[in-house]
Amino acid sequence: MQIVSLIILVSAFPLGFSFIFDSPLTPLNGLPQLVEAQYDRRISVALDIGKKTEASRLPIKGIIFDLTKTTPSSGNEFVKMPGVNGPLPKLSGGIHGLNLVQDGSFVSMDGNTIVHAQKGCWEIVWKEGSPTGSLVVGFEIDQEYKRNEIALPKGKIYLSFSIWTREGLKEAQNNKERVLTRADVMLKEKDEELIKMTETGNVFEKVLHYYKAVSAVEKYSMEPVKKMNMVPNEDEVVPFDGNSFVSTKGTVWTQDLPRGQPTIIGNASLKSAPKEV
Repeated sequence: MQIVSLIILVSAFPLGFSFIFDSPLTPLNGLPQLVEAQYDRRISVALDIGKKTEASRLPIKGIIFDLTKTTPSSGNEFVKMPGVNGPLPKLSGGIHGLNLVQDGSFVSMDGNTIVHAQKGCWEIVWKEGSPTGSLVVGFEIDQEYKRNEIALPKGKIYLSFSIWTREGLKEAQNNKERVLTRADVMLKEKDEELIKMTETGNVFEKVLHYYKAVSAVEKYSMEPVKKMNMVPNEDEVVPFDGNSFVSTKGTVWTQDLPRGQPTIIGNASLKSAPKEV
């Protein structure tokens, strides 16, 4: 259960999961300073609720928060958070309040519907030695919101976005480029061998080209293409203070803390919002 929670906290990001087993669980060096650098930042988030296999979606846009430095003074002020209140609290930089600037909304057959997020807070969770951490936003929804058969459930909702240092992001992007270049060469090799197999009338040559195509596919399968595709490009991150960058793409999920099973219910997007909003 601890491993599942940690995976979600890293925005469902599978880079370097071996650290879960082969090194001590200690927070990122300088995590308190990184958290402090984000005080008073304004963000706008949108939710896209629904499973990938579902054609119908529930898009909620325009939720605007300020990341404040306020800390909880009572158990009722904030929702419980998966970092501080989960099985691995020492990986969190601490929780702080969210100031709701603007409610979200969506359009259904009943017209424009307002979505109110309450008791919101945020934290940064980052394990020393991991290439990326998570900016986690949590809030409570006081009722179910539904569009067609897709629903945002009543209760606690969490959003997580990967966060990077400038150096770590650049290194991951360079590695991504190398991996995808190698993978592309292997796919072209596979296609070329299959074309040669269909063009030749020699049975032995057909077998040879077939096995060369299979070999190219096996080499391709050894490359971490899926993981590398999750490394954000330059236009998929927002610069934050403290020499950090946050992915514009995230995950929406629910969880009964401290040890409940996380349930992914959709995707989220994030962007910076001007203070005059």
